[in-house]
Amino acid sequence: MRVPYGWLMDYLEAEITATELAHALTMGGLEVEEVQQWTSEDGTASDQVLLTKVTANRGDLLSMIGVARHAAAVLGTSWKLPDIPWNLVAEPVSGQTLVSDGRVTIELADPAGCPRYSGLLMQGLTMRPSPQWLAHRLEAAGMRPLSHVIDCTNYVMLELGQPLHAFDYDRLRDGHIIVRRAMAGERMETLDRQERNLTAEDLLITDPAGPIALAGVMGGSSTEVGPHTTRVLMESAHFDPTSIRKTSLRLGLTSEASYRFERHVDPNGTLRAIARVTDLILATCGGEVVGKALDACAEDFSPRRILLRPRRCNAVLGTDLSADEMARCLRAIDCQVTPCPEGLQVEVPRLRWDIEREVDLIEEIIIVHGYDKLPLTVPGRLAQSGVLTRRQKQVRLVGEVLRQCGLNETLSFSVFGPGDLDRLGLPQEAPERNMLALGNPMIETQTHMRTTLLPAMLEACETNVRQRVTDVALYEINKVFLPRPAEPLPDEPLRVAGVLMGSMATSDWKSTLDRGQVAGGPQVPDFYTVKGIVQQVCDALGVTGTSFGRAHHPAFHPGRCANLLLAGQPIGVLGEATAEVQQRYDLPARVYLFELELEPLLAAACEYKPYRQLPRFPALLRDLAFVCPDDAAHDAAALETLILQSGGEYLRDVAVFDLFVNAERLGAGMKNLAYRLTFRADDRTLTDDEVDALIERIKDTVTSKTQARFRDY
Repeated sequence: MRVPYGWLMDYLEAEITATELAHALTMGGLEVEEVQQWTSEDGTASDQVLLTKVTANRGDLLSMIGVARHAAAVLGTSWKLPDIPWNLVAEPVSGQTLVSDGRVTIELADPAGCPRYSGLLMQGLTMRPSPQWLAHRLEAAGMRPLSHVIDCTNYVMLELGQPLHAFDYDRLRDGHIIVRRAMAGERMETLDRQERNLTAEDLLITDPAGPIALAGVMGGSSTEVGPHTTRVLMESAHFDPTSIRKTSLRLGLTSEASYRFERHVDPNGTLRAIARVTDLILATCGGEVVGKALDACAEDFSPRRILLRPRRCNAVLGTDLSADEMARCLRAIDCQVTPCPEGLQVEVPRLRWDIEREVDLIEEIIIVHGYDKLPLTVPGRLAQSGVLTRRQKQVRLVGEVLRQCGLNETLSFSVFGPGDLDRLGLPQEAPERNMLALGNPMIETQTHMRTTLLPAMLEACETNVRQRVTDVALYEINKVFLPRPAEPLPDEPLRVAGVLMGSMATSDWKSTLDRGQVAGGPQVPDFYTVKGIVQQVCDALGVTGTSFGRAHHPAFHPGRCANLLLAGQPIGVLGEATAEVQQRYDLPARVYLFELELEPLLAAACEYKPYRQLPRFPALLRDLAFVCPDDAAHDAAALETLILQSGGEYLRDVAVFDLFVNAERLGAGMKNLAYRLTFRADDRTLTDDEVDALIERIKDTVTSKTQARFRDY
């Protein structure tokens, strides 16, 4: 906000320069980013302007009076209001949701969105240019002078913080103001001559004929004050901040009024602002007030009561302030303080809606007392301070393992769009398309909360390729958002995803020299690279009962895709992306992806691995090969299970080391699987005869229970 120093000093009783005031305000929590020198366009006026940075919960600081009040509290001095002619609004016609004086009727059809609405009718006005002093102050504050009535409303808004709006009474149907929600499909033209499409969430000011203003955001063109306006109905209202912000965001329409209403405006200041603006208008435009002010108030805006415990305040701040000193600090911000047996009973005016709890009062006390007066203290020792939970340790372990595998961590946005799932090749019935839509998306292509991390992995590859980086190895541990039926909030499970593309070597110097040799060549990842990385994650967590099974996923190449299974249930997918996906992302090399659900893995993780004694006796190795049909019933895992079941207690490990497919040598639809078996006993060295007997039993079991046949090289 732009705060002209000369204007501000009309209300602040202090001898202080603009630079000194800027420092005091900044130390008091209202940051002043810069002090600028301002000169009017006609060159007849100049001032220093303080550029303040107001936090979202301090709407009371968006006015000259608000800044003066805050500065007085920080400086320990006094402030004053401008002269308010209360006789102009004395004894208003009051009511809750409906008030009328015969000329003007105010009806609050939505008291939740507008709990207070005040109005006053003026007539006999003569439109003329604003006085030079008023126009200069508006310019210094960053607003362009328009017409006198409008300039007066803007002046009072900047002065008192209460946005105002003037309606041309003669263009208002029956003098009847109705505050209601818009009807679906309703439209109106705002003052910027834009046609606005409205929804049932938008709060409107209407007359019996239709909308005349977007409540708290912008007026409508149908009742705009013009050069020939002689009668004006002045509006001063309090609107629900959330409602105003939603409308402003949805329409992409921000005004000085909406900026203040979104941050809360004093609900008890409506009549004061009307009295002030009426006095300014009548003093320069002539005219008179017609009847009494009207005040529809559907809510009690009495002060909020909060108990402050002095001992607790000193414990939080590390100070030794007396209760009287605390009371002085709170009275400096217009709170009423009464001693009580428990401490101090504090009545907080509704102007300070941000003060809700005892800790908020404590913060105000140290702001007024001075941050620079806080003593230096050493915090006491806290039990379990800074200790990671078991879950946090496990998540960090997953990241550490992936980094050791050569992957780098990346972070992506939590939002995406249906187009990302289209590029992934997912059909319309895919579960990933059950997404949570954003109410006000900032980007057209990011309209939903993500349900998968795979698009982000591929987009990261795409971005790297554009920068001529073709070797990519990335991972991300983050949440996805899955809608739950009949629940307002989605489920947010944690997942881990990764992508590999190009070479995994840190340097291609030697691989370039050795390229073409059997032992050389670039370290290009393949399906088994990804499978190995996933297996290392499971091993690091100590998860048992995992296996890999065939999978069919539209984004992955058929035959080069697998599911990670935990207790037989799929909890992840891994493999090579299809050529179509690779083409959609314009990637020059094969891409390998994985995405795992972390929650089941973390639940099955073992924090401490059991100790296994190093073997004292040597192992005996045997290789077995089987020729079997190339189908799911004879995949490597199925045969491995039979081998383990029939191998006995001395069979310690089974590993596939070869897959061979050749229709001429093996027959159509057949494949050769070769396994390496490790046998060992804990108390002695096994003999060849013992192992040979076990091998024969394994052969008989596999060939009898499957269509596989033993192949002897």
